[in-house]
Amino acid sequence: MKAAPAPAGLAEQSEKRSLLTTCMFGLLLIGWVAESPLLPGDGVTYHDHWRSLFVVFAPIMASVPGISVSVWQLLLLALLPFCLKTSQHSREMDQAIFASVACLAITFLWGLVRGGSAYYAYYQVWHFLAALLIAFQLMSAVRSKRDLVTLGKIVVLAALIRATLCIYYFWVHLYGQVDPLPDYVTNHDDSMLWVVAVLILGIWVLVKGGRVTWAIAGVSIPYILYAIVLNARRIAWVELGLAAALTYFLMDAGPLRSRINRWAIRALPLLLLYIILGWGSNSAVFEPVRALTTTGSNQDASSLTRLEEDRNLLHTLADIGNPVFGTGWGRPYDKLESIYSNYDPRWILYLYTPHNSLLGLAAFSGLIGVFGIWGVVTMGAYLGARGYMGSDNPVQRTAGMVAVGSLAVYGAHCYGDIGLQSFEGALILGAALATAGKVAAWSSAVPVPKPVTTRAGVGRPVPKPRFAYRKAAADLRRPELTSSKPGPSAGNNVTGKPGRTPMRSRRR
Repeated sequence: MKAAPAPAGLAEQSEKRSLLTTCMFGLLLIGWVAESPLLPGDGVTYHDHWRSLFVVFAPIMASVPGISVSVWQLLLLALLPFCLKTSQHSREMDQAIFASVACLAITFLWGLVRGGSAYYAYYQVWHFLAALLIAFQLMSAVRSKRDLVTLGKIVVLAALIRATLCIYYFWVHLYGQVDPLPDYVTNHDDSMLWVVAVLILGIWVLVKGGRVTWAIAGVSIPYILYAIVLNARRIAWVELGLAAALTYFLMDAGPLRSRINRWAIRALPLLLLYIILGWGSNSAVFEPVRALTTTGSNQDASSLTRLEEDRNLLHTLADIGNPVFGTGWGRPYDKLESIYSNYDPRWILYLYTPHNSLLGLAAFSGLIGVFGIWGVVTMGAYLGARGYMGSDNPVQRTAGMVAVGSLAVYGAHCYGDIGLQSFEGALILGAALATAGKVAAWSSAVPVPKPVTTRAGVGRPVPKPRFAYRKAAADLRRPELTSSKPGPSAGNNVTGKPGRTPMRSRRR
């Protein structure tokens, strides 16, 4: 596959940032930190008891009367015309985005034909559509490595803001005043933002190093992890463990991986002791152990509810839905069992938004959804890995690895906690897809090497390297391969192949 060439002046860090880039970054930051006003029946963010100063952005996130579309969405759409005429996109990512939109449209219409509700269908899919739109527009807005760094800083800043608000609300408004403490502090979706911020800080400090980088990561990561502990969402630890394992296996062999292996071997006894002491404990210190050991258990009410939902979704997919098109969007799944999954009657959307969004995607849109709609996520993971392996720049390598890890985080959240209808998750998905497309395009934009001259004087071009193998890319920089002049030993080359000389006969 072929990616678009890199934009001119990629390495120019003093270039003035465009207005489009600034607007896109501003919308992302507002989307991550904005809060809705105190409304009866919300019951999620801070349990309808408190709002921070970021409620000032509530009018931007509120729906415009009569059209059920927020001002934020309208601003995002207003930027679309400025992103159409550009050559800075990854062609593979664009094709995956267009295919996903087309499959969404097909299954949307299929649901309407079968009597589905257009309103419920819109609620089911608009967050994912917003993510695709953000990915397409960010590939136009991000024009240099400096923009990638700024995007990472925005994610970390938003995560630190949300972590600070979580810690403040817990100690000022909950601790010692509410008994028993609620199941969570802020909301479900902050977990994704915090885990991605930890990934950015952790991977950047490993790739770049330096005292300042280590100092920032050493303060910020524990601070964010503390907010994760207070928020008490088990899936956050699952997402963090999955993303960390995936980025480790993505990492190519070298000094960095060897260093991590040495650290892991030294920390293994302490890790085993921590697991043994934390097994079965309800202490906040051992929250990661409790989360990983109780997820999917048959004794936990939350896990039993999700398992029952999964059985209902499988029944819907196998017995009611079409295997190719599913039931269509806008139609509820068939609730065959209802022992554990009995929710508040005011939550009228629960039959349209199951906790397992991936299984829900299969039930509502069939094979078209599994391969066509979700295929953009797998394409993003492929492009992010290709961009990481084909780049020597620490910014692009960090961005590629973070993109792959972020997509794993989003996929895990979709599997366990209604990720497909998450607004914060949509922002993360869009940013990850755009980052993967950019680093893949930049890493593939390598100048064509000069032809190698053989002894007969016939020029033979060096084939384009496969960047999954870093040695092949490094060979292009060897002077004896990139020079158009024959090397010192070319006269002794009797094989007719460049770079090979016959062994000298040993004198007796």
